Amino acid sequence: MAKNHANNDKKKQSVLSEPTAEELSEFAYLPTKITGLNEKKPFGSTSYKYMKGLLMQRVSPARYVHSLSVAKTARKIARAYGYDPHVARMAGLLHDWDKALSHTRLMDRVKHYQIEVDEEIVTSMPWVLHGMTAAAVLAEEAPQFGDELYSAIARHTVGAVNMSPMDMIIFVADKIEPTHEISVYKHLYKQIGDITLDELFFGVLKESMAYLVRSEKPITKESVQVWNWYCQARKSKEKKQ
Repeated sequence: MAKNHANNDKKKQSVLSEPTAEELSEFAYLPTKITGLNEKKPFGSTSYKYMKGLLMQRVSPARYVHSLSVAKTARKIARAYGYDPHVARMAGLLHDWDKALSHTRLMDRVKHYQIEVDEEIVTSMPWVLHGMTAAAVLAEEAPQFGDELYSAIARHTVGAVNMSPMDMIIFVADKIEPTHEISVYKHLYKQIGDITLDELFFGVLKESMAYLVRSEKPITKESVQVWNWYCQARKSKEKKQ
């Protein structure tokens, strides 16, 4: 009986010690002193473990689990298609670096880094901004990672026209990682390596658009432009074959 009371006390302490969303947002907004990277190997195991530790402090437990799964999935995809698995793993780990920020703090980031965003996103869909703000702050605080990683993080929410392979890898990994709560992407995880990266990306993009429509959720103008661009690109490619 005493043992049960002790376990209950530990659970209560765990709940009490977990920061609120507001507290997490304020902490994540503060400048991060990123001093533990291996300068010669910024994508190596030592740097990865160091960034894992920093990430754990600034996102919720569920978001942390998701980020680890995205990192693992991104590495798997990169290996399957011949791209750098170390860059993919780090980008996957850090893609939600700013996810805990509140709407207000996201807008503070947008203003500080002078990020150009559509007013529609600001008023109706501010949650998609965290990729762009994360890329901006990481470029400043951890310049060792380079543009390939920052671009992939910036584009993982809405996407973009003419995305690079690494952009596609992180966009895809974020949606199809095994712990993702939305099940419509599950079948695409099984197709890694069996279809081309372009086909995998388009499959995820298509499922994403369909999910938003079925759920009656707003779709950004940028997302519609991305969808139209890739539809046209696929048709042009088919005509040439």
